[in-house]
Amino acid sequence: MRAGGLVSALVVIACVVPLAPPVEAQFGDGQDQGPDPLPPPLPPRSPSKGATLYEPLVPELPDLEWGIPPELAAALQERSQRYRDYARRFVCDETARLADYDAAGTVTKERIKHYAYLLAQSETPSHLREYRQEQGRDGKLRAAEVEDEEHFPPAYAWVYLFGEFHAPYFSFRLLGTRFDGFDYVHEIQFRGSLPFTTGKDIRQWEGRVLVDAFNHTPIEIVAEPVAQQDRLEAQYRIWSTSLNIMGFRTKPAPYGYRARIQFGLRRDDLTFPTELRCDTMRADSPTNLVVVRTSTRAYEGYRITYVDDEVRPGDVRSP
Repeated sequence: MRAGGLVSALVVIACVVPLAPPVEAQFGDGQDQGPDPLPPPLPPRSPSKGATLYEPLVPELPDLEWGIPPELAAALQERSQRYRDYARRFVCDETARLADYDAAGTVTKERIKHYAYLLAQSETPSHLREYRQEQGRDGKLRAAEVEDEEHFPPAYAWVYLFGEFHAPYFSFRLLGTRFDGFDYVHEIQFRGSLPFTTGKDIRQWEGRVLVDAFNHTPIEIVAEPVAQQDRLEAQYRIWSTSLNIMGFRTKPAPYGYRARIQFGLRRDDLTFPTELRCDTMRADSPTNLVVVRTSTRAYEGYRITYVDDEVRPGDVRSP
């Protein structure tokens, strides 16, 4: 009886305790058994103290059709053509202020320079070249021309927004007509058709413009690169997934831009730019931006010449 009971107990234990796998199964047969499980995703990067939520300049307006009345478009185009006669007939004083900011939004570095400023216009109305001569503290000009380029067009280039040359490259729609301070203005949304590269061409930008309802001259323009939100999201995705070497990414960080141009000088039934501000913003996340640099340029002391620079047969030039 004891022997039979011992045998029964051993049978029960053998059924409960699994047998150890063979040696080949323990060490594998040298073949790939499948990919390793993916590591858990990294926690999202906490936004900087100075970061702000990105908001487009113009909200989505699906019920508002694109286009402006033909008579308004003709008046804007005629006024833009008149600006071309003034592009090479004025000089002014430019004050350039460049400020760098840290992650908390505090100015870490500031530079202020003064220039004597004039424009040269090429055959294509969309291209204007800026000439600058730096002014010393004593007011004297330095002989050498100064290169001071930014990622935005010259302020005066925006007066050609409604010109005949740019008509095929822009879409416009009238957002409304209202009072802005003491000015009765048309608020018009515009959208260029060129992808953002250097930023020097106004056709790479979109935004809003306030136009004097009587003189059809610009009063204020707020602009940003075309499709900036989509571009920042794509660039951030590329940057955040690039190779990280000791805290440095191998792809360039995503940057966005936003500009504001004020036309505060009124002369000859036209308005001339008096201030341009452009903010450079780094994408801290797909939806947050932090300002890292601000370039502000003020234009004062306009000196306009009224000399006709087109020579026509039969003209008599007085001494």
